[in-house]
Amino acid sequence: MSPTYHVIFRTCDVVHSVHNTPRPFGLDKRTLIKVCFKSLYASLAPYPHKITILGDRLSPEIQEFFKSYPVTLLNEELGNDNSIRRAFELALEVPDNDWAYICEDDYLHTPQAFLWIDDLIQNKQEYLGKKPWNQAIRLNYSKLYTHPLVIHPPDYPDRYRSRYMRYGLIFLSKFCHWRQISNTTFTFLMEGKTARRYKSILMRSVKGADDGYLSRKLYGGLTFRNKAICLSPIPGVATHMHDGVMTPLVDWQKIADEILRTS
Repeated sequence: MSPTYHVIFRTCDVVHSVHNTPRPFGLDKRTLIKVCFKSLYASLAPYPHKITILGDRLSPEIQEFFKSYPVTLLNEELGNDNSIRRAFELALEVPDNDWAYICEDDYLHTPQAFLWIDDLIQNKQEYLGKKPWNQAIRLNYSKLYTHPLVIHPPDYPDRYRSRYMRYGLIFLSKFCHWRQISNTTFTFLMEGKTARRYKSILMRSVKGADDGYLSRKLYGGLTFRNKAICLSPIPGVATHMHDGVMTPLVDWQKIADEILRTS
């Protein structure tokens, strides 16, 4: 049985881009928000879910857009750090075995995103229950499925560049491979009980939107002492919509164009 997914969709249409990075396909910010949300909503539709829109000074146009969906709309004056803090506060309210998905508004999802994610979650013990033995470093990774799991839906292209390559375990699921990663943005899924377990790390990372601190403290690398295992699919099921960092091997323009065509 699928868990309930509690989406916390962080959005602001005032700022074009935090890092002034060009948006792909010539999309303006408001169109980008709509396309990304529609992709997530469609992928999530077959599964039990609740969606909270965590808006930061949203324009009337975007507020009206979200009001046409069965969501809880919060519109506050936050700023980036406080938006992240508020998202974590909402995640801390999620029941133990439900999943919080904290999602920024510029991540485009494939139609099969939650099919693959839900499959991993429901079959975690089978997929992570093998006992890989690394002779080179003498570490026995038995019962990895007992560690808290965090899921990061995109697959950043820099993970294939030599200077950024890191050791990581690879798991095979029904639909794709899952790669262990050691860093994420503030877009990820975790169980409610995992959010509460790592509350202090989550809240400390809010200052300066420090996803580097979050990643160092939260995700296991060669060892998993009191840390979570973070997995990302290959190929990715979402992409950060910034030029130069988009998930490879997926025709993202086709997905965006299809959503725009049917809007």
